[in-house]
Amino acid sequence: MTQQRSLRSGSSRLAASVLSLGLVLGGSGATLAWQRGNPENIGGVPEEKPFKEDALNRPAYPDDTALIEFRPRGNSKNRFYIDRNSVSLGADWVVRYTAVIKSPSGIANVSYEGLRCKTSEYKVYAYGTRSGTWTNAREPTWQDVGRIEANFRYSLWVDYLCDSEAVGGRNAKDLVARLKGDPLNNFDLKER
Repeated sequence: MTQQRSLRSGSSRLAASVLSLGLVLGGSGATLAWQRGNPENIGGVPEEKPFKEDALNRPAYPDDTALIEFRPRGNSKNRFYIDRNSVSLGADWVVRYTAVIKSPSGIANVSYEGLRCKTSEYKVYAYGTRSGTWTNAREPTWQDVGRIEANFRYSLWVDYLCDSEAVGGRNAKDLVARLKGDPLNNFDLKER
């Protein structure tokens, strides 16, 4: 009987030791995670910083010689261009560009815009005037690009400037190179 008691008390002590060791090791893991700067409440994944938009620097009004034609999805009689000199990638990861849309009758709509690849949103900062100057957009806000193929912004997001939720290049030069190619068909501009 004394032998059974000593076995029970020995196994109880062993269980208590294992439990204590587990608590000590578990606690030290949390301490190490905290020491590495990983907040415990998000499982060690760094928190994303809130979006802070760069200060706006409008480009010069577009010159026809600097326009790169691109073809959006869907059918349109309009012709679509981006001014190569206006393409920029900010520290805020917003791709900014001047879009020029020309109708078959020769009327041009000009706008300076930003595109956030991560959130598939765009913002119009300014509109072009007939006199070749900019006028600020009233209360510009970020809007969803939408999933309509006839929308030229959707094509810019899907086919030219973005790779899913990431920017499609490391800098403005990469983005201009993507605009010069035609990811849909590599059509020859002479055929248009």
